[in-house]
Amino acid sequence: MTEPILVKNLRILLRRPGRVETGASILLEDGRITWIGEQPPPLSKTGYVIEGDTLIAAPCLYNAHTHSAMTLLRGYCDDYELSEWLQYMWAVEKHLTPRIVREASLLAAMEMASTGTCGFMDMYFYPGETARAAASLGLRARLGPVIMGDVDPYKAVEHSIYFAKSLKGLKNIGGVINVHSIYAAPLDAVTYAAEAARQHGLPMHIHVSETRREVYEAKKKYGLFPVELMAKKLNALNKYTVLVHAGWIASWEINLVAEAGASIVHCPTSNMKLATAGHMPAYELIEKGVNLALGTDGPASNNTLNMFLEMKQMVLLQRHSYWDTRIKARHALQAATTGSARAMKLPRGCGTIEEGAPADLVLIDAEDPLIQPTRIDNIESTLVYAATGREVRYTIVAGKIVYDRQRDWERWRRRAAIIARDLNRFIERYAGEKSPTPPTPRTYEPPLTQ
Repeated sequence: MTEPILVKNLRILLRRPGRVETGASILLEDGRITWIGEQPPPLSKTGYVIEGDTLIAAPCLYNAHTHSAMTLLRGYCDDYELSEWLQYMWAVEKHLTPRIVREASLLAAMEMASTGTCGFMDMYFYPGETARAAASLGLRARLGPVIMGDVDPYKAVEHSIYFAKSLKGLKNIGGVINVHSIYAAPLDAVTYAAEAARQHGLPMHIHVSETRREVYEAKKKYGLFPVELMAKKLNALNKYTVLVHAGWIASWEINLVAEAGASIVHCPTSNMKLATAGHMPAYELIEKGVNLALGTDGPASNNTLNMFLEMKQMVLLQRHSYWDTRIKARHALQAATTGSARAMKLPRGCGTIEEGAPADLVLIDAEDPLIQPTRIDNIESTLVYAATGREVRYTIVAGKIVYDRQRDWERWRRRAAIIARDLNRFIERYAGEKSPTPPTPRTYEPPLTQ
């Protein structure tokens, strides 16, 4: 049981997009928000007190798609297009070890926690190491083995379920069925994964319609576009399906996603950096009632895990694509909070600051020069267009302070420098190598044990 936390007399409280107030206090007990009001509760219930007169409280951000341990590859081969870039990535990834993934994941977790991200959904190798890194800081995470390559579809999905069950001893950590894509995994695996996700209440997380080539090859081979293929032939669209990228999704496929209740994760920075083009039609998805989430993708293709920066990129890319301002700051806030929480199947209430909701929130320095002046009428646009993540003073997950800038910044800075030296030595061994084929995941890697 964690100590109660009272945040007193906030400068600004953003409960959710569209609901802002001043002077409120918040009490966090047993992992939940138990009280919000203008006057603090009785002293006997306060516990640890944070003075909020210079703070903004906002819902935590959730990164709904990343490959967090790719911090290892941040800044490596940055200026290549996707097909060649992947060959450099694959060559290094074939040499990965659990230790390297653990260190890279810890670096990623520190970056996310210090920039107001409370949780993430991950697709990468050695997921048990990433789970341990997230748990060591107290972040929420959804992760699992990657299903790709020449694997037995049924056994690969069964292993994902087995792995998810092995995570139950880690607080805030849960499983996901990760299928790389329709082109890099057996199609039977997509079908089995979607059904298993429905049966076990897990997200089924898959890249789809990321590039024009992927769409054209699916149409040529199967007579259907990728999302159509999943819906009409693979029976793989349901409310647990999480489609990542969808930059080349067709207008008629949007209806299939909406009817199924599936989620789509937008990764704008990665899509622009890798020049995959297309247009992820956020406005049409929202209008059709599709749950829209936001993710950074991996730190090799972004190159950050900073969800404040990602919200701004989402709005700017959408406006550039639509040639108008129909996508607003509130749409990005919703995608990064409640949209991502829903896609990740987090507990009800995540992404909001309301009584009874999980106590996930970020406290931001209202007097940081980068976001001045702040007011009730500009706070949403300020968080999306001006905030950079460095303004975060506290990140709180399930009622526990996982990042306190005064307490943690210097300590984490020193730890990050040590990790970086180790990661650089690893990269230097394989710099310049290329591989035309991806690494084969260790599908049958032993699940996490306590």
